[in-house]
Amino acid sequence: MRQRNTFMLKRFLLVAGCWWLLTVAVKAQPASSSVADIVARSVTALGASDARAAIHSITALADCLSPTGPYQTEIYSARGDRLKFKQFRAQGKPFVAFVNGQHFWTRDESTGHANPADKALAMMIRSHEFQWIALAPLARFSHPVLQADEEFDGAACSKLRVTDELGNPATLFFRKQDSLLVGLLLADTRQQPLATVRVAFKEWTQVGKLKLPSKVVATDTAGDFTLHFKTIHLNQVDERIFEVPKKISAMHELLQLHEQQRTAHLRNNPELLVSMFADEFINLSDGRITRPSRAESLQRFRAYFARATFQEWDDVVPPVIRVAEDGSLAYVIVQKRVRLTAPDEQGKPKEEAAVFAWLETYEKRAGTWALTAMASTRAPASP
Repeated sequence: MRQRNTFMLKRFLLVAGCWWLLTVAVKAQPASSSVADIVARSVTALGASDARAAIHSITALADCLSPTGPYQTEIYSARGDRLKFKQFRAQGKPFVAFVNGQHFWTRDESTGHANPADKALAMMIRSHEFQWIALAPLARFSHPVLQADEEFDGAACSKLRVTDELGNPATLFFRKQDSLLVGLLLADTRQQPLATVRVAFKEWTQVGKLKLPSKVVATDTAGDFTLHFKTIHLNQVDERIFEVPKKISAMHELLQLHEQQRTAHLRNNPELLVSMFADEFINLSDGRITRPSRAESLQRFRAYFARATFQEWDDVVPPVIRVAEDGSLAYVIVQKRVRLTAPDEQGKPKEEAAVFAWLETYEKRAGTWALTAMASTRAPASP
């Protein structure tokens, strides 16, 4: 009996010991990672939360090498989606572009003239903000989905499938060894069909209390572009450089009115359309000049929208917008393809389609653009 009790005790201790070891091993394993876990560990690996929160702006200056030779890149960025981006070679004209929220523009440094840019260009230059991307990986990407682990640059990585600001797919890679964001696959919108830009964070450096990318290699169909960030400063950007020129602000506002016209037609909303008309609006069409009052314009479009359902009211080409340097006067040239359904003489629904081109003139009054005149033409019907 005594031997049996001793055997049972040993067996119990063995089982208990194995259970303890198993429990310790399970506790040692990290919990199953989620998107939030991966991103949180990544930014924590850069530095403490108070150090990250203290950053308002980043200056990042790089010596670069491309398949066609050396060049320089200067990045001055700040919270609130603000960026000045400059690239230049020893010979040649520098390229300078800006982002401030939803305002995008380029500037000729020799003349000071600003010209509007589109969202694709804005996203392209913002993709160079490698330090900000490391600090906030999902600030400009959406719909993150965790995928199977994959190797990137010879290291095991967690992989997130995301969507960029233009709706294109992108991929983020986080190295399992240290949780750092070490790579991205981005859509190259300069090429159709879309190609891929591979971005690899090769080296990191300590900047104050933070670890930030200091050597990055971007690879596209032309080859490798290596950026050595020799200078990285925190909170030294003069934020006045992000001031939006009056001309650019005006163009942005006029594009919003352009979109408002489309919304008014597709949603059959005459009040929204006429709300931008000046009190002394002038209309030129069919060889006539008319000066309808606001009430007359509203009555006309109410009757028009009551009988028409629009399926298409789309630009054939992007609108041409010209604004006075002081931002007080502007004109917009539009070419639209319009398709709608309206009752015929017998009251049966009939589809109509046409291409229109017109010129709009605007004045800025008390901070608001007013549509002062419109001259409209319609493409002749096909024989």
